[in-house]
Amino acid sequence: MAILNFLRSTILSKVVMAATGVILLLFICGHLLGNMQVFIGKETFNHYAQMLQSLGEFLWIIRGVLLLSLVLHIITSIRLSVLNNAAKPVKYRVTNYVKAKVNSRSMLLTGIMIAAFLTYHLLHFTLGVTNPDHYSHNEYYAENGFTVQGTSVTAEQLNDNPDAAHYIDREEIIVERHDVYKMVVLGFREPLIAVAYIIGVVLLGFHLSHAIQSFFQTLGITGPKFTPRMVQCSIIFSIIVVAMYISIPISILLGLVGGGV
Repeated sequence: MAILNFLRSTILSKVVMAATGVILLLFICGHLLGNMQVFIGKETFNHYAQMLQSLGEFLWIIRGVLLLSLVLHIITSIRLSVLNNAAKPVKYRVTNYVKAKVNSRSMLLTGIMIAAFLTYHLLHFTLGVTNPDHYSHNEYYAENGFTVQGTSVTAEQLNDNPDAAHYIDREEIIVERHDVYKMVVLGFREPLIAVAYIIGVVLLGFHLSHAIQSFFQTLGITGPKFTPRMVQCSIIFSIIVVAMYISIPISILLGLVGGGV
C-alpha cells in the first residue's frame, strides 16, 4: 500500500516532472549548439545534420526517449496543476500575485503552447509534411575515398580487404545527402514561419526560467541567499538561450545567413 500511495503522490509527479525536465533541457542545449553551426556555413551545418542522420536506429531511440519525456512532463504538469487548483477551491475576489510571477502562473499554458509549436516544428523540419518544397532538397558533395579496380569503396571496406591494396587509386567520391542548410534558409525566409518560430522560442524562455527555479525547489535546494541568485541565473540563462535560438531566423530574414541559397 505504501508503494501505491507513493505512486499516486504529488512527490512522484514532481520527481518525474523534474527528471524529464532535465532531459528536455539537455536536448534544448544540445540542439542549440548544433543549430548554431548554421552561422559557420553550409558545409559544416550539412555535415552536422548528416552525422545525426547516420546514427540510424539510435537516433530514433533518442527521439523516442525525448517524446516519452515530453509526454510525461506534460501529464505530470497537468496533474499537479489540477491538484493545486483542487486544494484551493475558493476563489478570492482579490488575487495577490506578488510572489507568483507571470511565468510561474502561466506554466501550464506556455507548456501546452510549446508542445503545439514543437509539433509544427517537427512536421516542418523533421518530417517535411507542412512544407515539402522546403524539405525535398539534396546536394552532392565530394569526399576523399578510394577505388579498387574502378569500384568506389570506403576506408573501412578497404581495411577489411588488405589484399586489394595494390589496386588502390585515391580519388574524390561524389556523395548525395539531404541539404538541411537550404531547408532551414528557405523556411525562415518566410516571415510567418520565422515569426511563429520566434514566438515559440520566447514562450520556451518564459517556461524555462521558471522550470529551473521549480527544479531546485523540488529538490529542496533553497535559501535566503541561494534562491534570489538562482532566480537571476535562471532568467539570464533563459534569455541567452532565447537570444541564440532566435538569432537564426532573424539573421536569415535580414539576409545575413543563406544569401547564396
